[in-house]
Amino acid sequence: MMPYQRKESVMHWLEREKTLSIATISYRLGVSEMTVYRDIKPLVEKGDIARITGGIVLREREPTPDHCAYCLKPNNRIHQAQMLYGDQQIEHFCCPHCVLLGYHHQAEKVDQLICRDFLRGTTISGKNAFFLLEADEILGCCSPQVLAFEKKEQAEKFTEGFGGRVFSFYSAVREVHKQMSGSCDCSE
Repeated sequence: MMPYQRKESVMHWLEREKTLSIATISYRLGVSEMTVYRDIKPLVEKGDIARITGGIVLREREPTPDHCAYCLKPNNRIHQAQMLYGDQQIEHFCCPHCVLLGYHHQAEKVDQLICRDFLRGTTISGKNAFFLLEADEILGCCSPQVLAFEKKEQAEKFTEGFGGRVFSFYSAVREVHKQMSGSCDCSE
């Protein structure tokens, strides 16, 4: 089966089932999970589907300020983030995890990122923030969980009680993308 035929099959199944696991797609198509990820990448980039933990969903609605532009979950008002573009467009994200992945795909178009400091709840520049990955689960949002901090010292202090590793913005973008590549995406 050719890649375009596999994509057509995946879209047909998604229209019926709305959600599919990567393992299920791999089994049905008789190909490796890596092949599935390669096949769905253009569909994700085009916005036809969204990746979730271990699978994909049909993207039936457009993101709104109430829903994440990356995973389409309802936005977490406390930890949501935003990307601002040169054309005055604003995209809303449910958490720092999704804004980092969104930035990875749109970096050249983004003028500014805004996050909320995890401890203080204040608005901070995402590009100047420090991000904690691999800490104990706190938000219950997307995986891997990412927490944003205005100051590196605060993030490092937080690791003493909850574990994890602290990254600067660009390092966090690379690390989240690396952890997500070929594995999973936002948790349900």
